[in-house]
Amino acid sequence: MQLAGARVCLDCEEIHEAQQCPVCASETFAYLTRWVPRLEPTARKSVPRPILAPTRTQRIIFGGGAISLLAYGLFRWKRRAQQHADVVAFRKTGELR
Repeated sequence: MQLAGARVCLDCEEIHEAQQCPVCASETFAYLTRWVPRLEPTARKSVPRPILAPTRTQRIIFGGGAISLLAYGLFRWKRRAQQHADVVAFRKTGELR
């Protein structure tokens, strides 16, 4: 008997699949899935995929990229500080270095 078609008689509590209860011939029933949830085959949880660790080459490339970005930022910061110092010195003395 499939759960989707199982019915419980509300008069004698017999479980059946027919339109009438085979024990008391009553036509008052409720589907069993009202109380027992049915799991769909596609609704089952899938097994999570394992997280793959990056290879050595990927770590070098991405790590090197982060270090390069940091070095570029520090270079720009130093260059702006130097330009700012030149502008301040020009305003005070009136001549460039």
